[in-house]
Amino acid sequence: MRADIVLRGLAVLLVCTLQTAIPSPAQTSVGDAALNSADQLYRSGQFAAAEAAYQAILRSNPKLVPAQVGFIRSLLREQKIDEAYEAATADVADQPNPAPLRVAMGDVQFRRGQMSSTEDSYLKALKADPKDIYAYLGLARLYRAYSLYRHAYDALTRAHAIAPDNPDVQRMYFAQLPRKQRIAALESYLATPHPDDAEETREWQSYLEFLKATADSPLHSCKLISKVEKTDTHLERLFANPQTIRAFGLSVKLNDHSYHLLLDTGASGIVIGRKAAEKAGLTRISAERYGGIGDQGLQTGYTAVADRIRVGELEFHDCIVRVSDKASIVDEDGLIGADVFGAYLIDIDLPGEKLRLAPLPKRPEDASAPTALKTDTVSEPEGAEPSDKEEQRAQSSESVSASKASNPTVVSGAPRPPRDRYIAPEMANWTKVFRFGHNLLIPTYVNDSPVMLFLIDTGSFSNIISTRAAREVTRIAQSRTQVRGLSGSVNQVFTADKANLVFSHFRQPNQDMVTIDLSTICKHTGTEVSGILGFNVLRQLEVKIDYRDGLVDFVRPNAGGRN
Repeated sequence: MRADIVLRGLAVLLVCTLQTAIPSPAQTSVGDAALNSADQLYRSGQFAAAEAAYQAILRSNPKLVPAQVGFIRSLLREQKIDEAYEAATADVADQPNPAPLRVAMGDVQFRRGQMSSTEDSYLKALKADPKDIYAYLGLARLYRAYSLYRHAYDALTRAHAIAPDNPDVQRMYFAQLPRKQRIAALESYLATPHPDDAEETREWQSYLEFLKATADSPLHSCKLISKVEKTDTHLERLFANPQTIRAFGLSVKLNDHSYHLLLDTGASGIVIGRKAAEKAGLTRISAERYGGIGDQGLQTGYTAVADRIRVGELEFHDCIVRVSDKASIVDEDGLIGADVFGAYLIDIDLPGEKLRLAPLPKRPEDASAPTALKTDTVSEPEGAEPSDKEEQRAQSSESVSASKASNPTVVSGAPRPPRDRYIAPEMANWTKVFRFGHNLLIPTYVNDSPVMLFLIDTGSFSNIISTRAAREVTRIAQSRTQVRGLSGSVNQVFTADKANLVFSHFRQPNQDMVTIDLSTICKHTGTEVSGILGFNVLRQLEVKIDYRDGLVDFVRPNAGGRN
């Protein structure tokens, strides 16, 4: 029998987080024309040509570190992960001391999802060379995934202090700039050769268009208007057929027009179809691209502003919404990512068919927790508090005083640096996850494998394991199952013979687990996503999420709590 599985909204507007920089020509021998030429190819985004050029250099000088580093990172940018790991392992074993090789190994380990090993490699690089900016950039990426935002901020700030004009430092530093300065910096970046492929360049161009369109307008901050700190909202059943519930959704009002949006922990913000947007009279801002599961690549659309959004008892004003050029979003009015409620402690009670929102645990230094709907995921840098420099400067003196109490280096009237995760005493047993934008990746064991990273995704009907991971732990076979997502249908679908999943405090046996290529998701996430925990397992649980601190908890109600 052929099963039809529809995946909603995975990884909307994916942004590549893996910065794969190479040393500038000033760091190499000025007279080495071949090396400079290879570097230029890399910085122009011609990664296959750069790989070949570095390889040619290494044939005559196999221990030339800049060429080794360029070769490894070219392989990474081409998604040749195994080849990059093989090269980095051999090079570091042969020459363990050069900091650039340690950093390159850290970049490979990060892409493979080996987080603890990644940190070790970057720290060893800094021990060898305390001014290696690429080690600091690598730590900034890593600590952001850990929700250690102050650590990430400090690492990036250190890199910027050492080399403020380095293009790779500038690329990561864009989010620290006020909007108008960010526009100028991004225009300069795009006007010169830069290490991005065509798809990534288009994403930067779309982001620049968004910034220009909003530069002279107030921030679309999606402020809470109703005086409600906590609420329970009914979840609506969405059916694959009259007998099968495939997902849960929310009734949402956009500009007083009602829509049914699928509640999706694998998506970001609010995404609706063109017809729904026209009905609601949304104000267009700029062109947009989005994507997810499927083999048809990024899809086209645009960003828009909704004057009012109402979800249950909560009403918010002036919010960003994404609109697809398609009439609908995979048979629905649209999607609402769970990260929209990221300023709250989220309890998605799937067995009880309720969405519960409550205040996040108050940090000891804060007077209160913020309340806003986080729909502006286009412009908001991860970990920023609040979302932009202009709004940071407008924060109350009470917030500045609270921040100064915990961080004496904060100057009154200056933007408040981001803060590391806070684990409240009552959440000590929650599971730490790695956060990549809206994606929450939970450490998971498959059969007897080393730890892998799985995406928590209520919008995916089925559990999924990547073909790459499945081949490491079990046998796979061709399947007639159909899989569709925001980027269309998946051409090749397999099933994994046996895959017992262990995550958090749960064990989930799986027979004939859906298996597809997740390499595109891995590329845009910046690390290895080995699989997806989908609706068929999550529907048995209360899924509790603290986006601010990168924490989740799972409760099986009919089992009296945790298993």
